Amino acid sequence: MKNLNYKIQDCFEHDELGIIISIASPELDKLSDDEIKNIVGDRVAILDSNSHQKKWAIVSRIEIANSIIDKKNVSVCLGNSIKLLDIKPNSNLILSKEILV
Repeated sequence: MKNLNYKIQDCFEHDELGIIISIASPELDKLSDDEIKNIVGDRVAILDSNSHQKKWAIVSRIEIANSIIDKKNVSVCLGNSIKLLDIKPNSNLILSKEILV
């Protein structure tokens, strides 16, 4: 898998779970749920596409929904490790499992 950078489709704050972001990609559709969870790992970066600033966040939970046509929507719970205001419009999620910091 070459692409580790995904456009954030949605983000919101949940009272109990904190910040949740969603990504989807045809590339992810080809992978098993376990493969996706392994690639996401326990830490991700939010990349502001305008300023190119990165904000690191801790992953507390990953949920993967499969549609009726077998498309995957990946929801990543970041808890309180990042603020909703830190996620700007058109931001990207960088999966850090393969990234050396």
